[in-house]
Amino acid sequence: MKCTIPEISWHNREPVLSVDVNPVSTEIYRLATSGGDSHVLIWLMTLAENGSLKQELVTDLNRHQKAVNVVRWSPSGQYLASADDDANIIIWQQKTDNIPSLEGDTGDKETWIVHKILRGHKEDIYDLCWSVDGLKLLSGSIDNTAILWNVMKGKIDHILSDHKGFVQGVAWDTKDQLIATISTDRICRLFPTNGKYVKARIHKGRLPVSSDHFLYKKDVKLQFSPDGSLLVIPSGHIEAEDCKEVVNATLVFTLDNFNESPAAILPLKHHCSTVIRFCPILFKLHENGPEPIVNLPYRMIFAVSTDHDVILYDTQQSVPFARLQEIHYTRLTDLTWSNDGRLLIASSTDGFCALITFDLDELGVPFSKEEDGVNDNVVDVSRCEVSQREENEESDKAATSDKRKEKKRQSLIEQWTQSTSKRVKIDMESKKRGVKEVEGVTEIIDDESEKKCSVPAANKIRKDINILIPRRAPSSCNINY
Repeated sequence: MKCTIPEISWHNREPVLSVDVNPVSTEIYRLATSGGDSHVLIWLMTLAENGSLKQELVTDLNRHQKAVNVVRWSPSGQYLASADDDANIIIWQQKTDNIPSLEGDTGDKETWIVHKILRGHKEDIYDLCWSVDGLKLLSGSIDNTAILWNVMKGKIDHILSDHKGFVQGVAWDTKDQLIATISTDRICRLFPTNGKYVKARIHKGRLPVSSDHFLYKKDVKLQFSPDGSLLVIPSGHIEAEDCKEVVNATLVFTLDNFNESPAAILPLKHHCSTVIRFCPILFKLHENGPEPIVNLPYRMIFAVSTDHDVILYDTQQSVPFARLQEIHYTRLTDLTWSNDGRLLIASSTDGFCALITFDLDELGVPFSKEEDGVNDNVVDVSRCEVSQREENEESDKAATSDKRKEKKRQSLIEQWTQSTSKRVKIDMESKKRGVKEVEGVTEIIDDESEKKCSVPAANKIRKDINILIPRRAPSSCNINY
């Protein structure tokens, strides 16, 4: 493990508020950063064999008017979402054609254009997260609401207004079943992905919190694990009877019992935890290692940041296996992992970013379902839910079209025999041919040997109606040519 802090003025010496690595970039990492200078920057980073990194600025996006608090790539890496203190969310998309921009040459090596602008919040937006399929976006704001957006339509799907304080962090379950929010009212709420009701609330008590409390910091971000089995929540407290002071902690919940006690409590000595970020790679269990926190055939690694430290945990033990202390002069703001798990970036309000690199297999041997003979149901791939949803939609469409084909318009005589109240008296001969009277309603006898409404019976009924109900004589009319 190697930690370097490049002497780069990332955002004109303003605080670097958020960082995020494109989830589909591998050999060349595409990094997005945002800062207090109201700019969004896109960098290309190359990791050399000796662990050194080379950075290159390729795009400067300057449509925001105030500080940009958060940037997040979509799961496909095609879109970039950024949110600011002016309550605006901008969805960016790379321009791939060769048509020159109307604004002239800005010197950028890549051209990014505004795909959508989402407006609905009334105050600063603190956090964003994408859905698994990249079609929806969840945002949290200090206006005490979280909004579920339909990105393609640019409209609001639902407003989550149950919060009694600032919504600081939002997260989307990788199994596409739950969304989570954390607020300054000291409650973590779990919703279904449509956001229409609160499924669970994780809290102990409703104690008043002063406005200068650490909970009012912007940087309180929770996250689901890559396999969707865990939810790790920062800024927890341990109030034990034998402790004179409250101990800060990070709480680990399993999604099958989030209404009960945490599966693991990770205490911290001095500072509270603020940001949680999971490494996207699953690793094999250590041989003869300690008992895992949760019963899984693999282990997951996640980074926890405090104001000044970055702490690394894995799910096979309750104590950290690495700690980076005092790597910045001021507090940390965000964390992000590369897709291959070899790069971890921490941003800070001092205007710099710490680049933490790992050698190949330094964190462990990647876990493979095929080699270990694990059922596919154990580890959920994020795109499986999307493909299943598409298959369900296609099957529903096919079933609907089949029903339309099967449903034929009934003739007047069939409608009359099935649902019309009795208008004429049916003789005994007609009854023998398949018609009976039941409480004033004329209907067809269901006979296994014959069809429900046979052609001879229908013809006989038609003749009876023509005899008993005389047709109206056609009225004369004149047509002028």
